[in-house]
Amino acid sequence: MKKSMNKLSLLLILAMILSIFAGCTSKTDNAKPQEPAPQEQVKEEPKDPIDVTIAGLMGPTSIGMIKMIDEKAMNSEQYNVEYIAESAPDALSAKIINGDIKISSVPINLAAVLYNKTGGKIQIMAVNTVGNLYVVGSDNTSTIAELEGKTLGMSAKGSTPDYAMNYILKQNKLEGKVELDYSTDHATLAQAVIAEDTSVALLPQPFVTQTALKNENVKMLIDLNEAWKEATKGASELYTGCIIVNTEFAENNKEFVAEFLKQYEESVNWVLENQKDASVLVEKNGIMPSAAIVEKAIPYCGITYRLASAEKEKLNSFYQILFDSNPASVGGSMPDEKFYFAE
Repeated sequence: MKKSMNKLSLLLILAMILSIFAGCTSKTDNAKPQEPAPQEQVKEEPKDPIDVTIAGLMGPTSIGMIKMIDEKAMNSEQYNVEYIAESAPDALSAKIINGDIKISSVPINLAAVLYNKTGGKIQIMAVNTVGNLYVVGSDNTSTIAELEGKTLGMSAKGSTPDYAMNYILKQNKLEGKVELDYSTDHATLAQAVIAEDTSVALLPQPFVTQTALKNENVKMLIDLNEAWKEATKGASELYTGCIIVNTEFAENNKEFVAEFLKQYEESVNWVLENQKDASVLVEKNGIMPSAAIVEKAIPYCGITYRLASAEKEKLNSFYQILFDSNPASVGGSMPDEKFYFAE
């Protein structure tokens, strides 16, 4: 009897233990799975805008961009854009070489010089001025041949007008027969012509118009564009200005550069269609001192927009002429294919 009671007690204990385990299992099965704790979202620190300096020269190469300059175009949360204008190319070169200036309007030959000097760190994007050079003065000269024995006022030594004039003199067998007297910049030379301290000089528009309006004795004497065509036998146009870009900046900011070119073309078209309004902006932004002069000069400034990639063959012909005449004019060697920016 005692054994039977012990067995019964043991069975009861086992039953209780099993029921406890079953209850635990049931509660565990019915329990809702725990959701993972939400992860904290890491807030990204806002990036500082990229500084972009866009530069030009006081004269025709900046006139085409004047709408962008006035509107301070291309500024955004991502880009802090500044527009500057210098009186002479030398003031731009060092800043372009060290990368401070990302996009710039420069004389066409300087683009090749900078490409060679920097080992390809700049590229040419577009031509922005063609054929805007004239010999002016109170002299009675009317042909290149008549410059023999005279002193010709020049500006911006080492720039496109300088090399173009030297090439034309060479082709007309006038090397060493015309004394070239250099001023620091176009504005200084223009004042010398107005004062008749210089009787004959080579100047670009709109400085040509400025001298004629300020002194009735001053006239346009020779269209250098025609003289260039004769000297090159029609092989090349007289390109004078272009837009260049820092190669690394262009690679890392493709959308910005594409938008810049789009707005630049729109600005050029607006200037040509709204010459009076554009002239007011040129004076307002200190590119030239007189809106009245700029308005009269714009039709002769050769302001244009041509993609360098589309103009490559003609540009190569132009650079070859300069190189054959004086290798230093393009920086010692002809620019290769990588010189031309491709969108």
